[in-house]
Amino acid sequence: MSNVNTSKSGMSTQHQRRQSMPVQSPPPPISTNVHPTIIATPPSATTGSGLFGSRISNRHPMMLHSGESPKRLGWLDGLLAFIPRRRRQIRYPVVLCLGLYVLIVYLYFQDVTTLTTVTGFKFKNWAFNMEVNRCSYRKDPMLFVKDSNSVLVIWEMNCVLPDMDLTWIPVSDISSVSTNEEPRATVTTIDSIDRSHVVYTATLAGIPTVNTNITYSLNPPKSKSHLFRTYTFAHLPNPPSFDNREIARFGAIADNQCETTQFYKVLKAMTEHHKVDYLIHAGDAVQEYDSLDNWQTDFASPLSHFMIGQTTPLIYAHGNHDYDPAGLYHYTGRRTWHAYTVAGIRFIVLDSNLESMLQDRWLEEELKSEESRKAWFRVIVVHISPYIQYWEKDAWVNKGERKWGAFVRTKYVPLFQQHNVDLVISGHQHNYMRGQDDHMVYTIIGGAGGNLDTEQVEDYPVWREGKIKIRHHYVLMKITGDRRLIWEAYDAECGSRLDAFVLHSRTIE
Repeated sequence: MSNVNTSKSGMSTQHQRRQSMPVQSPPPPISTNVHPTIIATPPSATTGSGLFGSRISNRHPMMLHSGESPKRLGWLDGLLAFIPRRRRQIRYPVVLCLGLYVLIVYLYFQDVTTLTTVTGFKFKNWAFNMEVNRCSYRKDPMLFVKDSNSVLVIWEMNCVLPDMDLTWIPVSDISSVSTNEEPRATVTTIDSIDRSHVVYTATLAGIPTVNTNITYSLNPPKSKSHLFRTYTFAHLPNPPSFDNREIARFGAIADNQCETTQFYKVLKAMTEHHKVDYLIHAGDAVQEYDSLDNWQTDFASPLSHFMIGQTTPLIYAHGNHDYDPAGLYHYTGRRTWHAYTVAGIRFIVLDSNLESMLQDRWLEEELKSEESRKAWFRVIVVHISPYIQYWEKDAWVNKGERKWGAFVRTKYVPLFQQHNVDLVISGHQHNYMRGQDDHMVYTIIGGAGGNLDTEQVEDYPVWREGKIKIRHHYVLMKITGDRRLIWEAYDAECGSRLDAFVLHSRTIE
């Protein structure tokens, strides 16, 4: 009983203590008028650190989902709006991944070799402009047919070498020099455009009138012996002497301006599938005549890369984009109209930029000449075709450019018809066309690089029975011993043959 009483008395004491404790009042209601505590932003949150500096903001954790992005990155926020805001901190890696994906897709559709080579052209030109290269060749030699027995050689360096000269010699075989001939010297002229553009010009005159190979050498001073160069090209002034046998192959292109990458592809396709002895260029090698960079990257470098300029003489007609009002023509020679015989063809090159009575009289006399009348074929190379059919409609109608073709058509076509011209090769229009008027064939080969013309502005009857191809292309023209001219046009992208025809000589022996 005592135990029970003791327990009860203890409980009573504990109850008394609880009653004696002060009664706590309930907590006050939560106030909504609270001023937040500002947490200082560490410097790295705004300035950034590491490899990319401020371009990648390492924000404070409390600021990842608040505040506005810097204004300079507003376009990036708009681009990445599809990413939830809670994950916006990963936007830069996402952009990097997207950029790499686009690059991979682009390279998939591009020839990586082409891209890197063209980039190399640009870098080489930049290095010369910055004058970081020692004395060397800026442009390798380029050959231009001057007449039946003369070839013009033009090269460019970034230094002046007064003692540099050029010698040449006929050879019976490409691998061996004839012991009966001594190297022939030429007169070399030097024209300094500026400190890094020094143009050298020499003429190989008095070349033998027989079909042979010519080896020429660029001879620098002894102190610059590493600049010595030697090349060989074919000289074929006469027609073939064997029936059914090819004696000469001519590549033909025009209008490669603006698009170095496409021009590279055209040259690559041509050189991989065919060996040509001469290259016909119907004008517009560059977009801007005054641009020294254009002449380097868009014309000289691609030709040199495929060893065309150094070993393949050019039959060159000037276009409206490579027309020099001053008449200097540093890189193509000052003669803009001329004629010569190659492999039985009488080539007559005209300048469609000039309304010149001197050129008109010369053309009439040339067509009457014995060389022209006895040639197997008479071929005109003129940049602007008499029958331009595809062009920009606004320029054609409102800017007077329809007059260009009319000028050639009214002034020269009657002479072509009167003197039995067989073939007219033109450019200017950026696509391929072939037509015929009686016995004379007209061709347009302006597909070596420039953006293709797809808008028709005229409908000339001369083209109605011919061929029209809106493709980048090149042409292979062959001469055989049985007096045939074989013409083949090829697609530069896939290599398929776009067109072909054969001309038989109308010249009476």
